[in-house]
Amino acid sequence: NIKNGWLDGLQHLSVLKLQHNNLARVWKNANPGGPVLFLRDAQNLTVLELDYNGLDEIPTMAFRDLSQLRYLSISGNLLNFLHDSIFDDLRSLRYLRMQKNLLTSVRPETFKVPLSNLTDLYMDHNPFDCTCESIMWFHKWLNTTNTSVPDVESYICNTPSLYFNRSVLDFNPESCKDLVPFQAAYIISSTLVLGLMVIAFLVHYQGWRIHFYWNILVSRTLDINEFRYKRLSELSRYKYKAYIVHSQKDTLWVERSLLPLEDNDFKFFLEDRDAMPGCSTLETIVDNMRMSRKIVFVVTEALLNDPCCRQFKVHHALHQVMEENRDSLVLIFLEDVAEYRLTQSLMLRKGMLKRRCMLQWPLQKERIAAFRQKLQRALASSNRVG
Repeated sequence: NIKNGWLDGLQHLSVLKLQHNNLARVWKNANPGGPVLFLRDAQNLTVLELDYNGLDEIPTMAFRDLSQLRYLSISGNLLNFLHDSIFDDLRSLRYLRMQKNLLTSVRPETFKVPLSNLTDLYMDHNPFDCTCESIMWFHKWLNTTNTSVPDVESYICNTPSLYFNRSVLDFNPESCKDLVPFQAAYIISSTLVLGLMVIAFLVHYQGWRIHFYWNILVSRTLDINEFRYKRLSELSRYKYKAYIVHSQKDTLWVERSLLPLEDNDFKFFLEDRDAMPGCSTLETIVDNMRMSRKIVFVVTEALLNDPCCRQFKVHHALHQVMEENRDSLVLIFLEDVAEYRLTQSLMLRKGMLKRRCMLQWPLQKERIAAFRQKLQRALASSNRVG
């Protein structure tokens, strides 16, 4: 019944032999409270034997601070994986015995520190995986080390089939050199594909947000206010920023979504609000469209079915565009409208307008700020075609 603190008070303990004690459960990460790190109070150990205990894992901190340890034996267990840096504190280690485990690889991340000072290594009878990733470093070490490696002919490859039942020393490291360009190409191509996938995902789901912040950046960089001052002579011609064409059913939307954009220098013309008493409908349309820099259509089925809009407003708006060569139309779509309906009712085609002058009202509230920004840019754009 080994617990934390089991060796507390044994500061001078130097040799600890615990073979054949079935200690596998003690070092299980699945234990309630985690593995039992019973060696942390034995920092003066020089010899530690843990053979044949059924160990299939060793906690990362199991050998922490055992800087005096010279002899470690963990043979005859079920170890098939070791954490990186698990042996890093064992800088005095001279003898390491790990025969008859299930180890498949000997990687520098795990073994570089303990193997650097060894005088004797025993790691035979493990099912080594003789591939570039698993064994190349160990193969090089075996061929260059001065460490004693008894029974090296028993270091046998288990996989792949090319090296099955052959000595680890038969592994050909030259085969790994051929893989280097392919590995580099794989990493580069994988990175590019992953990057394109991320970009496509962002554009598809967050494109509006990217466009929103891009517009802010462009506006600040180019100083859009200075750009507007250069067109002051053009703006002085107009009394209104835009003439709003909408159906009666969409009046509430106009009041809630467009009117908040008005200020002292930014006025819309709304018939219900701004028409002069006593003027005919046709006179109101003609005069005020001429005094409006842009003509905005709030496009819905209700607008397309409005006979007054179809007979007078659209006709005059198009006449104004053709007569003065102005690119002054802006369409705001509150609904999806088929192209033929747009042509049939308003005598317009989407190809007649610039892309920035055709806006879709967003369904998501968080996109409304981006929509308003696009609208303001459309209203501020030049009226000259080309």
